[in-house]
Amino acid sequence: MKIIHTSDWHIGREFENESLQAEQSSFLSWLTEQIKIHAVDLVVVAGDIYDKAMPKGEAVTLLDRGLDSIRSAGAEILLISGNHDNAARLNFGAQRQRSSGVYIYAQDESYPTPFLYEKNGQKVGFVAIPFLDPQRAPQPMPKESGESRPRTHQTVLEDAIFKAREQMQGFGDAPTICVAHAYVQGSEISESERHSVGNADLVEASIFDGFTYTALGHLHRPQVIPGHEAVAYSGSPLPYSFSEDHAKSVRLIELQPDGTLVFETLSIPVGRPVIVLTDSFDKLLNDPKYAKYENYWVSAKLADEGVIEEPMTRLRTRFPHIAALAYADVRRSGAEGPLEGAGVVDNQTPMEVILDFINDLQGRDPYPFEIELAQSGINHLIKEDGE
Repeated sequence: MKIIHTSDWHIGREFENESLQAEQSSFLSWLTEQIKIHAVDLVVVAGDIYDKAMPKGEAVTLLDRGLDSIRSAGAEILLISGNHDNAARLNFGAQRQRSSGVYIYAQDESYPTPFLYEKNGQKVGFVAIPFLDPQRAPQPMPKESGESRPRTHQTVLEDAIFKAREQMQGFGDAPTICVAHAYVQGSEISESERHSVGNADLVEASIFDGFTYTALGHLHRPQVIPGHEAVAYSGSPLPYSFSEDHAKSVRLIELQPDGTLVFETLSIPVGRPVIVLTDSFDKLLNDPKYAKYENYWVSAKLADEGVIEEPMTRLRTRFPHIAALAYADVRRSGAEGPLEGAGVVDNQTPMEVILDFINDLQGRDPYPFEIELAQSGINHLIKEDGE
């Protein structure tokens, strides 16, 4: 049996307001070819299928075509919802799609139901856990002493795994794979990933102990958790921020006759690489050493002391995919704030920014306690600024 572990497709995402639809389509085509080449049986996508809770029509169409291509290539598909997905929307029609070989796990208000996946005379026990919002997941089970436990990602994920283990006792000696979408302690993050204040969404890798393998999603850098060699992120298939200058890949997993798993990294050759260039405007525009970056996503930081006229337009003649521009030292340059692609939110109050963030992240209106907490934080910052 062969399985591909991938995650964080973020279908519909833009790179600094530039469309990534062509690159995401190329990735799905490449993935389809890998399925054929390696005779893959199952593709596991560990969350963040879409980039937004309410994806645009073209994003839905792109995913639909991609899933059809994967099925046509001979592989089945297992998807879980991530924190960017709207679980209810993604779960629509899940029962119908199951009969077509697309297994969607997006029930984030109940405990997961493990299942035994059989292919080529081999069996693997799966527990697929969608991203769990602590406020939507079942109330954490109390401690043995009867004391209550807080609603955190750690507690709700612990409970989901505990309940799953109870049901997996009938799987015998079959290897087991946990699919989850979480921020695991010991991992390395990128700028494009969202986390709660104070790392409140952090979970311990030890909660996955006992599984033959844990296929993680959420972080965009492919990595194995130190000290937990069977717990790994596949990473996103494309760079989604300028901090993602690492190689992109998926993990090919092959189940051996003795029940062990063998892993292979398949490097993804599609997608535009990213680079941050810091130099004077003249050198960026003319120095031959920057020629190799002309087809990259470019973030340019100008080291000039004076203000340059129309720098983005002029630099675009050399770097057609320049996506961000700023001065390395705004005070020295004399410019009034950042330039294009700097991610500035204009004409919005702090509360409006927070409410938009929650809606974008979860596809819902904020809970009353979230509004209260946000307002308390804003008031505290305003008070400190006044002092």
